[in-house]
Amino acid sequence: MANVADTRYSRHSKDAQPSAGRKPEIQMKTTSVAVMAAAAVALSIASMASAAGNPVADRQAAMKLIGQSMKDVSGFASGQKPFDAVQVKATLGQVSANAAKLHKLFPASSAADPKSASDPKIWASKADFDKRLTDMGSLAATAGMATSPETLKPALGALGASCKSCHDTYRIKKPA
Repeated sequence: MANVADTRYSRHSKDAQPSAGRKPEIQMKTTSVAVMAAAAVALSIASMASAAGNPVADRQAAMKLIGQSMKDVSGFASGQKPFDAVQVKATLGQVSANAAKLHKLFPASSAADPKSASDPKIWASKADFDKRLTDMGSLAATAGMATSPETLKPALGALGASCKSCHDTYRIKKPA
């Protein structure tokens, strides 16, 4: 008696060969699900590694990205680069996302790290510090909605003032 799987395949293609009694469509879906699951596991592992990483190094990296993003966008505000609303929105969206990440990168356990330029006032005034990070993220998102250099310039100025205010209050000044 012919295998049921064999007769199903003969209707779709003369050359199709059954594999463990499954249709090729089912195998493809199973493979796709397996690939997506593997990607999710890899992302979870990467996320845990970052969470278990060095918060001082992670926040310094985030701050450098914010600084570079601000520099990139300032060219649009000053007219040095042709205004690109899509690029402005994407770049300032990254600033906003990094501002949100920074909340978790200032645990009290990192206060005494010698590589940190963070003033201990951060942990004494954590609510104010967190509010400033939230405000920075909001200002970045607002600036990202600019439609011209004329609307970007004041929004970027407000964002820069927010960064400066926080650095003036919560960052240890490097010796000159």
